[in-house]
Amino acid sequence: MNPSPEIIILPAKNCRRSRKILSYLDEHGVTYTAIPLESPEGQRLAAQHHLRASPGILIDGVSVNPFDLLITPACVIREEKAAALFDI
Repeated sequence: MNPSPEIIILPAKNCRRSRKILSYLDEHGVTYTAIPLESPEGQRLAAQHHLRASPGILIDGVSVNPFDLLITPACVIREEKAAALFDI
């Protein structure tokens, strides 16, 4: 069995995409660390990984574009993509 990936989410305050992805992870029992994007640590990680959209998503230290996981403008999770990415 593969170890679970380390998932860090950098949610932005009042961000619909952030709420949607955090809810998805919670609903599926995925373990993650949330660090507010506006916090000093969140800003440091965003700069270090050149994150340009919220929420910032890091999986095992690799940034993931949140738009790869969401169908816009409806802000609906791409189930197959998210399940594969988060090892569900």
